[in-house]
Amino acid sequence: MRPHQPLTLYWHEQGVVAHSEFRDGNVPAGYEPVGVLEESLAELPAGVERVCLRTDTAGYDHKLLQFCAEGYSRFGVIEFAIGVDVTAAFQAAVAEVSEWQPLSREVEGRREPTGQE
Repeated sequence: MRPHQPLTLYWHEQGVVAHSEFRDGNVPAGYEPVGVLEESLAELPAGVERVCLRTDTAGYDHKLLQFCAEGYSRFGVIEFAIGVDVTAAFQAAVAEVSEWQPLSREVEGRREPTGQE
């Protein structure tokens, strides 16, 4: 029996799978996430105007962060929330921030707090 690692992208608002693939067991979950995201974006119907990305630590990839920040031709900048391993170096970097701002999101052209910190 060969193990496989599924990689699935969900379209949350519609409750459907936007893209899915089974990868060989020796392919890590974070392998080439930009290519997978690009394939998924190309498959979205014409009426979709905005895309946001949320992923676990497997998505913590500098190329993916850059891709989202620079934007995709059809959707522009892709807002993202990506998990990160909480290492000692990460904790030290967080401790250096003097003042945290509350999380906010854009709603109808204005920034609103999410109520989360």
